[in-house]
Parts: sequence; structure tokens; C-alpha cells
Amino acid sequence: MNLPNFPKKMKGSLFFREIMPQFLPEYSPFKLAMLGLIVEKKGKTRIYESLRFSLRKIQWVKLVGLKAIHLEEELSKAIEPNCFVLDPLRQTAHSLCVTDCLIHTKSALDSMAVFLTDLLGLEQKGGDRDFKKLGFRQAVCRKDIFLKHQIKKLEPWFLELQGIRDEWIHIRAIESLSVHGKSDVGMLPIPRNINLSAEEQRKLPVNSKNFWSTKDFVEHHYSNLAELFREIVDRSLQIENLDLREPVTVPEAFMHNLTMFPTHLTENMALQKMKLHIPKSIVDW
Repeated sequence: MNLPNFPKKMKGSLFFREIMPQFLPEYSPFKLAMLGLIVEKKGKTRIYESLRFSLRKIQWVKLVGLKAIHLEEELSKAIEPNCFVLDPLRQTAHSLCVTDCLIHTKSALDSMAVFLTDLLGLEQKGGDRDFKKLGFRQAVCRKDIFLKHQIKKLEPWFLELQGIRDEWIHIRAIESLSVHGKSDVGMLPIPRNINLSAEEQRKLPVNSKNFWSTKDFVEHHYSNLAELFREIVDRSLQIENLDLREPVTVPEAFMHNLTMFPTHLTENMALQKMKLHIPKSIVDW
């Protein structure tokens, strides 16, 4: 792959240091580039730092979610008739990835909450900047009518996510059954009732009423997270454009160039190409 020829002023674009369009196609690279260029032009990059870190954490959510799905697929491939497949390392890695998916989702939400506090000038401080807290959600809704609908819509999910996260982190741990035989929720289903013991889970019919498949669990939480982030980006663009003295344009060529995480060179080199590896499973999701 040829090295992109970025204009000098584009190299520091706020969001494009964090996102590769090939990796996260569900977010508009144009909007992210536009917002990054606008806030740099207005000297507001500090306020947007927490939103940038939220985007980084969203990448982590997607990575560990995809890994959990892949691990279950690998286990399923080893199944044979009249044979138990026991793979402690993969099964443990699966549980860790599902848990990490919840942890980073909550962390990304916290970064968004900090950002909205700064953007909207809310009075909340410290731990009060949290979507799980009614006072914070009400403060956002009072301050911004455009975000009110989205906050209200996602309110049940904020509380659901917090409940699972607290249970798995502070009290129990994910209880993952290993299913051998027919199942419409996969080989390593995740209980919908997280308070059940492993013994209680085994007494339940293994179906979508009682269990999530790994894929459905990951997509449920990721889709809500992505929806809120996109809404916040859209609203941020509206706000920043209100008092923009001169319009900002994003060159078309900029949209097709490869972007990267921040890098640091420790030696001189004549850079001629970049190597990019993105697993097909990421592109397809």
C-alpha cells in the first residue's frame, strides 16, 4: 500500500489519529474529519479530548467482541459426534473477552459523559458525570433538547449495562455454559439473568429466551454504544457550526487515505509504504 500524501495541516486531525475507516465503517469518516478540523480551527481540542478517548475505547469494544465471537467459532469447529470438547484456555479467553467488552463499553460511556459535561457546561463533577445517574441524564436533557430523545431511548440500556458490569466486576463473574448438542444460542451462551448460579442455568432450556448468543450479546451492547456516539458527533457538529466564521472543507482525497494511531519514530527512515492488516471478520461485521 502506498504511503498517503497528507497535507501537513491534516496530520494532526483530531479524530483521524484514532480511527481507520476500514476498521469502523459504522462511523462517518467525513463527519469525524470535519469535526476534528473544526475544533482544531477553533482551538477547542482540549474539550474534545474525552470524546477522542471514547472513540479509542469503542475500538477496544469491537476488538474484544469480535475475539469472543471468533473464539466460540473455533471451539464449535472442534465438535464431533459423541464427544465433549474441553478447551480451558479458549473458554477462559472467551469469558475474559465478553467481560472486557462490558468494561470498555462502560468506560467509553464515561468518557462521553465527561465530554458532554464540558460541551454543554453542566454543573456535574467527578463521579456525578455518569449516564447511570438520573441526575446526570436529567441535566443533559434539560440543557440540550436535541440529545434528550436519545438519552431517554437508551435509559433502560444504561441501567442494564451498569447492572451486569457491577455484578461481574464486584460480586460474581460471567457464568458461561459449555453446550454440546443443538443450540440456537451457540456453544458458549451468556445467561440473560446474570444472578443465576451455574446449577440454576443448567436447569433452564437453552434458548434465546434464557440466554444470549455471544454474537447477539456483543452486538446488543455495541450497537447502543455506537448509536449514542454517532448522535453526540452529529450534535457536536451542529453546535460547533453555529458560530463558525468560515466554513471548513474536507478534501475528497483525504477521505480515501489510510489513517493510523499515533506513531513515534526512534530512528530516521525513508518511508515508502505502509502495511495494513485487518482481519476479514472485522471488515464483515
